[in-house]
This record gives sequence, structure tokens and C-alpha cells, in this order.
Amino acid sequence: MTLSVLLGLNGMSDWLAMLKPVLTVFCLTALWMWETFLPFAESSPNRWRHAGRNAVIAILNTIILGILFGVATVGVAAWTTENQTGVLNWLNVPVPWRVLLAILLLDGWFYVWHRLNHRVPLLWRFHRMHHTDTQMDVTTATRFHIGEHIIAATLRLGLIPLFGVTAVEILVFETLVVAVTMFHHANVSIGRCDPAFRCLIVTPRMHQIHHSRLQPETDSNYSVLFSFWDRLARTFRMRQGNEAIEFGLDEFEDDRWQTILGMLKTPFAARGHNETAKESLRTERVTDEKGFD
Repeated sequence: MTLSVLLGLNGMSDWLAMLKPVLTVFCLTALWMWETFLPFAESSPNRWRHAGRNAVIAILNTIILGILFGVATVGVAAWTTENQTGVLNWLNVPVPWRVLLAILLLDGWFYVWHRLNHRVPLLWRFHRMHHTDTQMDVTTATRFHIGEHIIAATLRLGLIPLFGVTAVEILVFETLVVAVTMFHHANVSIGRCDPAFRCLIVTPRMHQIHHSRLQPETDSNYSVLFSFWDRLARTFRMRQGNEAIEFGLDEFEDDRWQTILGMLKTPFAARGHNETAKESLRTERVTDEKGFD
């Protein structure tokens, strides 16, 4: 890339870096209001306490990840651009299509990573904190253990030069992920529009099934941004009557696991019944045809 292009990308990267937190707050506020006035399911009386706990986890994660990986991620992306390494640079894809391909590559990796988090016991110990939430709403989208984030961010440092993505493309993708993940975790419904929307992106009805306590449902619908990964990998699952879904994990039902300290201790808790069930069901096919849309 020429110097002028690099300078232009740096300027866009700075602009997107400022836009991302603004969009995060906007999406969080808009979806919180939607949940307040038109909720899909009745809100819990301790909704504000639940949101506050998840918000503290999100803020801690943001600070720690910024300190540990902020400079490193930008540095690796800059090195990748300067040395023209990675798939996107080798293919020499024109910029408009390059951004789309970068988003597809990163989202495909997110699907693989999410599925690994459910299949690899060590990764599941960290990821299950996200699934212990018994009150699924927009703040659930921010509820992840810092250990899971650190492992994911470390792996991403290697994926940047492998895929050949720029800092701008990473920020564009992350901004889209923020908007869509908050949307599909929110306690809202888009009614008859849901089937049309989920042809492309993950919707609330689709992702609610992923948070079900029923093991075959938990181990389905892994997509993060685009929904077609689950169809391609045959892990797509729908059901009738989402209102009957119970969220959470049986062995973490006690309120002590919903506190900030309890959430942070989740990876180190004793092995529960769900882990045993996961191993017995791991060889079974998640997506049988019965009950699917």
C-alpha cells in the first residue's frame, strides 16, 4: 500500500475507534428502552441489579483488554499492512470487496471459536460464565469471563497476519459485532420479521435457543454475526414456543453465582452435571429435523 493509503486508513481507524464506544452506548440504551416498554418476556424484579453486575464485568474487561492488547493489536495490524502478509493481501482484493471478505473471515473464525468454547472442556469452563445468566437481556451480551477474552485476544494476534486484516477492518467487524450481539441477546422480539432477518444475521429468537438449559439446544446456533454458518455446519436449530425456554445452567442456579465474585469464580467451580451431559451428547447430532423451522 502507498503512504497516502496508509495515512487514510490510520485516519479512518482513529474515527472508528471513537465511533465504537458511542455505538455501544447507543445500542445498549436503545435496546434497554425497547426491553423496558416492549419486552419479549416479563422482566425480572431485580433487573437493575442484574444489569449492574454485568456492567461491572464489562467495564473491568474493557480496561484489562485495553491495557494488555490495545497497543499490541494495532501494532500487529500495522506490521501486517506494511509487510502485506496474509490471505487478503496475497489475493490483492479491491477495497470494497476486501472489507466484506475480511468480515466473513473474522466471523467464520468467531463461529469456530464459539463452537470450540462448547466442545473443549478448558474453554467451556470460562465460556460457561456467559451461559450462567438466568435473565437473558441486552446486558448478557457483555457478560464474558476475562479469561475467555484473554485467550481469544491472544489467538487473534496470530490471525491478523494470517488473514491479512487491517486495523480498520478489525474495527468495522467489531463495531458490527457489538450491534448485532446486543440485538440478539436483548429481551425483545421482532415477530414475523424474525425468519427473514435470520436468513442473514443472528436474531433474538435464534440466539435464545442457544442459551437454553437443554443441552442439545445449548450446543447449537453458534453464529455470532451471520447466521448462515450454522446452516452450513448443520448446527442450526429452532423450536416452537421460545417463551418456555429456561435460561442458565442447572449447576449455577444459586444466586451466589450471579454476583460479580461468583461470576469470576465460575471457571474454577466443581464439574457439574451439565459437563457430564455434554460429553455423552457430544457425539450425537445436534440438528435433527424435528421441531426445526
